[in-house]
Amino acid sequence: MDKKTIYQHQEHKLVFCSVNSMSDLAHLLRTEQRRLQLMAAKPGYKSFPVPKKGGGERQIEAPNEDLKKTLSFLNHYLQSTYVLEKSVAAFGFVTGVRNDEDRRNVLTNANKHLGNPWMLNLDLEDFFHQVSRDKVAQIFAGPPFHFKRDIPDFLADLCTYQGRLPMGAPTSPVLSNFACREMDMNLYLACQDKNFVYTRYADDMTFSGPQALNEESVAGLSKIIEDSGFRINARKSKIFGPDDPKVVTGLLLQEKEATLSPEYLDLLGQEIQSLHNIMWSQNEQGQISTRWIEQMKQQVRGRLNFAGFVLKRNDARYNQLKDAFYTACNPPQEEFGAVNWRSFPYNF
Repeated sequence: MDKKTIYQHQEHKLVFCSVNSMSDLAHLLRTEQRRLQLMAAKPGYKSFPVPKKGGGERQIEAPNEDLKKTLSFLNHYLQSTYVLEKSVAAFGFVTGVRNDEDRRNVLTNANKHLGNPWMLNLDLEDFFHQVSRDKVAQIFAGPPFHFKRDIPDFLADLCTYQGRLPMGAPTSPVLSNFACREMDMNLYLACQDKNFVYTRYADDMTFSGPQALNEESVAGLSKIIEDSGFRINARKSKIFGPDDPKVVTGLLLQEKEATLSPEYLDLLGQEIQSLHNIMWSQNEQGQISTRWIEQMKQQVRGRLNFAGFVLKRNDARYNQLKDAFYTACNPPQEEFGAVNWRSFPYNF
């Protein structure tokens, strides 16, 4: 994500929060006013399921190209506004700021809990879909926006689908953070009284401290969450004691820093080997490329980049995996005799 200076974020926030009419908004989003109104009245989405890691499916609602482009412009201003108004507990979906000592990402989120012998992980169920269209309208009507007249309702219509935040729109992550600001503050204050640390990375909530949270404390935290309009996924709730290996958003807490679990690296190695085998077989058959192979490459590349981010680029295991990925994606052509003539460039 592109990093900007605080001054640039302040400038973008000022411009956006100064919007006073539909024509102002249309100009800012680089869209004709009538076209913008049609998008809000009948937002174009394509819904499809994707499998979850732990089983089951997640419903994705992808906006069409015009709507996606408009929402991307809007997200640009929303992110700049949020980075200046962010919750002390939020670590996910927060845009970067150059030379920022308070970096918000998956690694700094996990590192907040280092050294604490007790930890509780909670997961919010169906996170984006729990943020209703009315809640989004309240966000735009309240601080820091204070939009007047019909603008809050219009923006709520533009940013929601079927009455809630869609999973797949560019604006949904930052709007979910705005929706959680009051809850984050209430949980943070409740944890301060108990000498506990609280952080939230999207729908993953982590509480840690020097002693175990008793039933009364957990019930109090649960009530704050439920009163804020969210549901806890009881199946993913987990308590860690002093002798348990502690995992926060997929990262293993060690004595001085969070790192990747050995299982993550082993699984990544297996995925790269599978990619290598598939590429080898495909080339033997003379198939140069297919769409699903490109998707598989993209997924593995994303996991590899995450490993490099956590482990740092000079880590030996990371570099071994990176070299294996490059080899898998670029099998030596001289090993293969078959040629896919449909892929041959006939236009000289």
